[in-house]
Amino acid sequence: MTAYKKTPEPRHDLPDRRLCETRRVSTPEGHTIHLTVGYDPNEPDRPREVFYSGGFRSGSQLEFQVQDACVLISLLLQHGLTPGAVLKSLAKTEQPGLWTEGDEEPEAETVHASHVGLIVAELAGAA
Repeated sequence: MTAYKKTPEPRHDLPDRRLCETRRVSTPEGHTIHLTVGYDPNEPDRPREVFYSGGFRSGSQLEFQVQDACVLISLLLQHGLTPGAVLKSLAKTEQPGLWTEGDEEPEAETVHASHVGLIVAELAGAA
C-alpha cells in the first residue's frame, strides 16, 4: 500500500485582485445556477476557483452541497488539476434521446450524473 505524502503538491496562490466572471448554467431539471469563476491574471484562460452564487432555495441542503463542492473543486484547480482532468473522474449517466415522428429509436446521450459534474463541465468548456 502506498503511503500518503506528508505534504500535498504546492497550492497555486492567487493574487488578492483577480479576474472573475459570473456564469449562468442550466441544469437538466430546469434550474439556473449562478457561478462565479476566478482566474489567475497570469493564466487568464485557466479557471482557478469557482463559487456558487445562487439558484437553489436559500438554506437548502442542495445549496450547501453545491457550495461545498465548489470549495473542493477550487482546491483541486489550485493544486494543479485542470477541469478536464477532474471531469474524467466524475460519474456520468445515459439519458434517453427524444423521439421524433418517423424516426428510428433515438440514441441515448451521456450526461453528467450530478450537479458537480455539470459545474466542472462548465469550467472545462464542455457543458
